[in-house]
Amino acid sequence: MNAGRRREPGAAGLGALLLGLLTAPWVYVTLFNALSAFPSSFAAVATPLLIAATLDLGLEAFARLRGFRWARLAGAAISAVVVLTSLWVLSNFTLLTQAERLGLFATVWLGGTLLWLVVSLPLGAVGPEALLRSRLTSSARQRAALAVALILLGVLSALSWRYLTTPARFIGGPTSTDPIG
Repeated sequence: MNAGRRREPGAAGLGALLLGLLTAPWVYVTLFNALSAFPSSFAAVATPLLIAATLDLGLEAFARLRGFRWARLAGAAISAVVVLTSLWVLSNFTLLTQAERLGLFATVWLGGTLLWLVVSLPLGAVGPEALLRSRLTSSARQRAALAVALILLGVLSALSWRYLTTPARFIGGPTSTDPIG
């Protein structure tokens, strides 16, 4: 079932980052139970939209669909907007400061990305990695993809590290000079 003999690191990194971002709203919904912080009418509308958007983007990432190119592109764009908007709304489920909110998002995205990298090791080039691999025909494109993936992973790691090592603060409260919090 190994779809590729030799893996392109740039395509693998970008593919994992895309799938990590796609799974991030579901981490908020399932692990953090973020929907319980919102009215039930919001959950009744947001859940089917998020399911449909995730399925659409997952189908685009893993299937080799032909035809209806513009309709599929429009559907993928709408689905991406739905996923990102849902992620932005769901990330505001607690009283986190903006820096903590960004740090938690980076931690969730990085976790999903690293999980997909581990899962995809025995599978080879599948999903977005296979699609990106076919587009990275020149060595310049491969280096650019690797550079973008490494920069994104570095930024996510730095934001996540800062979030995980900085003590929590209260919104509007005075900053603490005490190293414990």
